Amino acid sequence: HQTSCAVGAWLGGSGKPILKVPKVYIAAIVLTRTASNVLVNLSLKYNTVGTYQLLKMLNVPFVFLGEWMFMGSPLQASIAISLAVLCAGIGTATMGNVVSFSFLGTVFGCLAPIAGAANVLFIKHVQSEFDLLGNDLLKAIAPWVVASMVALIPVTDDLSQLSSWMTTEQVTGVMVVLLSCVLAWGLEWSYVVVVHATSAMTMQVLGHVKTVCIIATGYLLFNAPLTKRAAAGTCIALVAVGMYTWIKNQRAPNSTPDSKFEVPPLERVPDDYAPLKSSGARPNPPRSPAG
Repeated sequence: HQTSCAVGAWLGGSGKPILKVPKVYIAAIVLTRTASNVLVNLSLKYNTVGTYQLLKMLNVPFVFLGEWMFMGSPLQASIAISLAVLCAGIGTATMGNVVSFSFLGTVFGCLAPIAGAANVLFIKHVQSEFDLLGNDLLKAIAPWVVASMVALIPVTDDLSQLSSWMTTEQVTGVMVVLLSCVLAWGLEWSYVVVVHATSAMTMQVLGHVKTVCIIATGYLLFNAPLTKRAAAGTCIALVAVGMYTWIKNQRAPNSTPDSKFEVPPLERVPDDYAPLKSSGARPNPPRSPAG
């Protein structure tokens, strides 16, 4: 998947040079992205699905506090309430499985959202400071993520089942892998584009919207069972997303918080200079009283 992201970024990049981005920032994004991927897999390996989903929601408070501590975003009680309602709704919809805790599972489950929050905050900082577009940023980080993830495959994946899976699935399996690679590039590209256009916190909210879409799609298209608990949690989550969106849109219509420059208004040319305007000549500036 990361290899397909590197290829897609190389093909779709704008050619904008990234040499101006300090290497320490690129290294920070690569390390936190790799750590997040590894820790998420280990959390799913050592936890039940219910525990994994519960600990995964720690992304939201970690990013919320990270934006306040490191990016100067104000702490808004209304935003915090909408995020709490969102987490409650997603938890109600997805935690239908057994929740049990183990030492290793809890450690991996808590470290994974910390790494994920750090990654999205680093991405937002680099894009804001250096105005890197989606594919340009992916082109800078994806090859390094590939290299680091390949080295960690024995830790995160069970390779003993790969050969039997390829034997039984054959052509269908290869096509599924290739399709998932294309979708992976689209997912990574949309991730950095959304973070650049909005904020790290909004990206977390949209991640939970994706969960709602998965539940709805499974029920509508694939006849997946939809319990009353899941339906209620989905409705609560949608209400929370609406609350979050409404609160974020309460800013003044002309305010652009991400804008750094303002164009000064043009000075009005006096009526006495009307002939000069039409001829293109420039009038002499008025003399000062001292002159």
